[in-house]
Amino acid sequence: MAGASKIWIDHNYIARVGHMHYWVWLFAGSADTITVMRNHIYSTAGGISGYDQRLHLVNNYYNTVGGHAIDSDTSSHILTEGNYFKSVTTPDTNNKNGLQYFVQTVPDAAACTSYLGRVCEWNRLESSGAVSTRLETAALSSLTQSVVKNLKPMAVADVPAYVLANAGVGKIN
Repeated sequence: MAGASKIWIDHNYIARVGHMHYWVWLFAGSADTITVMRNHIYSTAGGISGYDQRLHLVNNYYNTVGGHAIDSDTSSHILTEGNYFKSVTTPDTNNKNGLQYFVQTVPDAAACTSYLGRVCEWNRLESSGAVSTRLETAALSSLTQSVVKNLKPMAVADVPAYVLANAGVGKIN
């Protein structure tokens, strides 16, 4: 794909992707806009990497990730909101080759209003590594499509229970 938009990857259960296949998702198209939402990423070594992408990572449940969950690489623009990181060694690589807005505080969440017309949901880290401040607002301004603006993320506290009940094969809601 090149220049595609309104792509959704949601309600998947991805487990035990390890050393032979490091990435859960490697987005390497050209200027695509992709929403990755309400997925369960469990017991993996690596996570998501984007190259020249516009990614909206929202309400995903990262559980027992031995490597990193997110890598904003070359020319990527990532909004990370409402995700639950439990036992994740490195939630974010702090790769400065791409731009990311990783919501951690109430002021971070409120700042989204200027770009999206709504408050973002903050991310939760439980028994996980720390995340450096990633508040590059250029990532927000590149994700102002109505699909991102009109989406209302669920409260991060509700993410684990919802995802565990609804993500994966044979679960239809």
